[in-house]
Amino acid sequence: MNYYVRHPSSPVAVAAIALDVVAYFSAAAIAWSMAGHAWDPLLYWGLALVGGGACTFALTLCDAYRPENLLSAESTLRALLSTMGIAFVAAVVLHFGVVTPPGVVPTLAAVASIYFPLLALGRLLFRLLAHLPAFRTRVLVLGRSDVGLAVAEAITHGRSCPGVELLGFVADDGEDDWVTVEGYPVVGTAHQLEKILEETRVDAIVVASTDRDSYFPAEQLLQAKFRGIQVESGVSFFERITGRVFVRRLRPSYLIFDEGFRTNRLGDAVRRMLDVAISGVGLLCAMPVIALAALAIRLDSKGPIFFRQERVGLHGRPFQLVKLRTMATDAEKHGPAFTAAKDPRITRVGRFLRRTRLDEVPQFWNILVGDMSVVGPRPERPEFMDLLNSRYPLFGLRVARKPGLTGWAQVRHGYVNEIEEFESKLGLDLYYVMNRSLLLDLIILFHTVKTVVLFRGL
Repeated sequence: MNYYVRHPSSPVAVAAIALDVVAYFSAAAIAWSMAGHAWDPLLYWGLALVGGGACTFALTLCDAYRPENLLSAESTLRALLSTMGIAFVAAVVLHFGVVTPPGVVPTLAAVASIYFPLLALGRLLFRLLAHLPAFRTRVLVLGRSDVGLAVAEAITHGRSCPGVELLGFVADDGEDDWVTVEGYPVVGTAHQLEKILEETRVDAIVVASTDRDSYFPAEQLLQAKFRGIQVESGVSFFERITGRVFVRRLRPSYLIFDEGFRTNRLGDAVRRMLDVAISGVGLLCAMPVIALAALAIRLDSKGPIFFRQERVGLHGRPFQLVKLRTMATDAEKHGPAFTAAKDPRITRVGRFLRRTRLDEVPQFWNILVGDMSVVGPRPERPEFMDLLNSRYPLFGLRVARKPGLTGWAQVRHGYVNEIEEFESKLGLDLYYVMNRSLLLDLIILFHTVKTVVLFRGL
């Protein structure tokens, strides 16, 4: 949850939501004044409130408030068009499937016809204002290091930090001959920090210096903090803007003294009750789907319907994972291998099952018996664990939490096809392990449902 609350772009997202809400209730007020039907005020504004909540939910479902989409005209237009499509389908269902008081559907149609142009206009104004210097958080990076470069790339690439501007790097002592750092400008040295802060508006300083023998401007940083400038370590800032831990050269002391990894017996008990409830209901509701999938698998290819595979569970204990079979029976005749994006071993039916994540449905049984949780790190195969532990020494920390049907890494990164991609996945898993909460679990479940509904699986 810290990712959403403490992300530098959170104020930008809140401003976008506020503008959208103002646009909606402005449209509702205009439609109210134009309505030919004598509406009861409580009924009308009650329906308007429900409609506003539904529109905000639909915009969220269509990724209108994702950081990388907020200032992108193309992504915003795509989200608005998708929301209009959802609104149209909802209107058709409401008109033909629900008995409503006279005038409800025409009035809602009038609200929608006014709302969407206002929404587009508000987003255009929002994008113009968001690019003004006064509405941007200006960041300096102190020192060159892997994490400093990672912070710079996260700010400048992929549009993941709207409203955040990288001013450049401050060179460590003895490196005053720097002109750029991997293409990013160098604005001065650590000795010049006080002068830089006097001449330039700086909102945040990210400390990414790793050279302990060089001059460290502790007094200047302290004075900057007293002046209201945010001072934060590179690892902490990277974690805050990306939602993952920077695992490359990460010192164990960072994890030892972090407030994460705490366990709560009450929270664990509530989570277990939710696991049992969700898995039990999920199995009952999924029986017809499993039956149809079983028939399709049987007609599509030879072999068993269900697929069992040993995985590593909580604290390294092995268990048998159950899935619907999506690959040919001889898929591993040459030994275990990661699944590729267009893996030829995947059957025609299996590809559909993977895209909708329906192949994972039998894992509700693993959750019911306690091998897994609904939300947690994805369980890995023992054959891969030794390789991954040797490549990424912190990989074993993932088993500190019970593996999950879905998780933070799954919804933000998807399937991992190559061993090099496990660094990003490990960072996401460690972030979840350190920041696990029931609220974060609910957010992950929302994104999982969105992935299933919008066919965003592999």
